[in-house]
Amino acid sequence: MPLSRPIRVESITLRPVAVEIVPEPGDFAAIATFLGVTSVEALKASYSLSRNGDRLKLEGMIKVSLHQNCVVTLDSFPVELNVPVKLDFAPEAEIAAMASPSEDDEIDIEVLLNEEEPPEPIVDGVLDLGLVTLEFLALSLDPYPRKPGVEFSEPAPETPAESPFAALLQLKRSE
Repeated sequence: MPLSRPIRVESITLRPVAVEIVPEPGDFAAIATFLGVTSVEALKASYSLSRNGDRLKLEGMIKVSLHQNCVVTLDSFPVELNVPVKLDFAPEAEIAAMASPSEDDEIDIEVLLNEEEPPEPIVDGVLDLGLVTLEFLALSLDPYPRKPGVEFSEPAPETPAESPFAALLQLKRSE
């Protein structure tokens, strides 16, 4: 992974912890390759990580300056993104318990409806905020980027070439 910033869960207290991720300029080429863009010029992620029992809440913003290739002209053009991040994390055991049926073999619909999105698992007591950053960036990129002001116009239809058998057809019609 071109950007890894592991955080131990036990280091997060009840008070929110501010975390800032700014990769080294030497990492930008690997990040650009991972994201499938031409280049990354700047990247900064600012997060607030807070605890609520065994669960963690991550909120913040990712700011990135990069270049993408236009799907129409194939020219590289600059893109500025501000990506909001909001995620909940829970221990793997809690997530497994939420997904499995209860004692009466029914899934607790009320629990599922109260969740905006199901929480992400906390794996081995570690959160990789670098991975979270890359995932949110990848999901926020336009899969078919177009340079501003460029529109796709369909090429004019080609006139069909005359068939070599057209002369024979003319002879047959004249008979």
